[in-house]
Amino acid sequence: MKNAYKSLLLTPVFILFSSKTIAQLENSNWYFGQFAGLTFSTSPPTAIINSTFSSVEGCASISDINGNFLFYASAQGVYNSNHVLMANGGGLFGDGSSTQASMIVKQPGNNSLYCVFTTSAIGAYAYSIVDMSLAAGLGSVTVKNSILYSLTTEKQVAVRHCNGKDVWIVSHEINSDKFVSHRLTSSGINPSPIFSSIGGVISSTTGAGAGQLKISPDGKKLAMAVSGNSVNGGGFYLFDFNTATGIVSNSLVLYDQILNQNWAYGIEFSPDGSKLYGCTGFFNLQPELHQWNICAANNPAIIASRYTINPPGSLTYGSLQRAIDGKIYLTVSSQQSLSVINNPNLSGAAMGFSFNSLPFSTTASITARMGLPNFINPYIKPSPQPFTNTVACNQVNFSPPPLPTFSSGCSSTPYPPSGYLWDFGEPSSGTSNTSTASSPNHVYAAPGTYTVKLVLLNACTNDTLMQAVNITTMGPTPAVAGPDVICKGDRYTYTVSGGTSYLWSNGVSTSTAALQPTLTTVYTVSATANGCTQSKTFTVNVSPCLGIEDLETAGTPMAIGGKVYPNPVLNELKIESAFEGSLKVFDLSGRELHQSHLLQGENTFDTSFLNTGVYSLQLSNGTLTRHLRMVKVE
Repeated sequence: MKNAYKSLLLTPVFILFSSKTIAQLENSNWYFGQFAGLTFSTSPPTAIINSTFSSVEGCASISDINGNFLFYASAQGVYNSNHVLMANGGGLFGDGSSTQASMIVKQPGNNSLYCVFTTSAIGAYAYSIVDMSLAAGLGSVTVKNSILYSLTTEKQVAVRHCNGKDVWIVSHEINSDKFVSHRLTSSGINPSPIFSSIGGVISSTTGAGAGQLKISPDGKKLAMAVSGNSVNGGGFYLFDFNTATGIVSNSLVLYDQILNQNWAYGIEFSPDGSKLYGCTGFFNLQPELHQWNICAANNPAIIASRYTINPPGSLTYGSLQRAIDGKIYLTVSSQQSLSVINNPNLSGAAMGFSFNSLPFSTTASITARMGLPNFINPYIKPSPQPFTNTVACNQVNFSPPPLPTFSSGCSSTPYPPSGYLWDFGEPSSGTSNTSTASSPNHVYAAPGTYTVKLVLLNACTNDTLMQAVNITTMGPTPAVAGPDVICKGDRYTYTVSGGTSYLWSNGVSTSTAALQPTLTTVYTVSATANGCTQSKTFTVNVSPCLGIEDLETAGTPMAIGGKVYPNPVLNELKIESAFEGSLKVFDLSGRELHQSHLLQGENTFDTSFLNTGVYSLQLSNGTLTRHLRMVKVE
């Protein structure tokens, strides 16, 4: 908040807490207000009374993965677990009268480095770095007050990138409509942010920069409280957030505050993400605690779902913060207890709001102020389940895993992959060893154990799943013998092998089938062996065989009998000859291009060396000669 409010908030205090959000013990110790503290390692939470600093508003604290307290930070500086200012830890740029003055985020891929982000009450947005490997494990500040941009509001929030490793640091410029998303990776903070211009300008007029910024448990929604006379008079706002890109979109005004009336300050999502809470209460006006059902059917329904209660008045209400026990806590300045929303997933009065029901002090000098600790949202994209397979002899049908979801009060939020890449673990099968289908099948050539890999492609990070497939019994490997091309009206016998019993698509159940299609036709034959069935699909191409008539010449002393097909021809010409003789090929200029011996019976002539065009065939038995026209196509 701005300096104009300091006179309303009693003695300046420093707030710091370590929060343990769902499944994260790093957030289990809270330090906040004027020397106040709570640990959520017990149920119910118990008081901590060893704090040595205070803050009017924003603060942050952090513990290790086992819940052991490490340090806290505010505008006063960074204090170690002995509650002593760290080396180089004083003089941070954050302002004790800033709503979310400090926030601690562990650097991805590093167990020792922590970034402390600070907001001023209209000033620089900056970060400092704490190295916990120094000072015998108590930590020291190695980088201090590195400025990311010059004029910020009092808001900041952190959420994991959907790759499960990086972190988005989201803040908002002052005198601007821009959200600013910086990406923190194992290499450090990216100084080039993602900007989202949306939701109206937050001006630098009195109080406009105050109010919390929060992201929903599934990482999909961002909520903002704006105090003061900006953005339609201040109020509560809901947006979409993209954990892959850091972009804020789709602004919705939930509740418009009118200038000089109650001003929006605290905001928080329920653990299941179905409800949003907002709190007002400055200048001794009647405070309000609002609840919205953000799972309502549409935006008008969300706005209309607002349920409001009026806590005791003549008090200054501050931050809302979700804790690892599934409850939401509300701080009221100068009180020695926190107020609690006991059942935040439930609607209306069932939320179970209880005023000042969690005491943390009986000492007059230990009180709450307007701030509660600011934590990173622990959201991580759910890991996929294993894929499934059905083995039938050596044929395996694969199915992808069900879509990973984040279960919320609205619905299960799916994370569909953008593609699939299968490797069946049999390189000898060549191009058949991989597939991009969602549910492919693969026929293995030999018994054995194969390691199958599935890569689920998505915009965040690819998930790789691997599992073994055992092939113990070999099934049939059907093969079909017969011509690929026949002349229209011809009848040929096709033979299948590789199984012990067969069934053709025309109903024949023997190993042979006589086929006489009049059009190009696709046939299927199934072979069964060892209790498994495998199908073979093949095509019989029908050619009209025009341009090369039958070679039978009636009334001649010695007929040249047989057939030449197909025509037009692609790469292979069939000649069924009733005689033994010769074959010659000429181009249209009469130049001889080819000569070969012609056998009685079926002959195959390779035409692949010929260019597209028209050619003349000469067939001779030594006595009679016949010239025919052949068309070569590509």
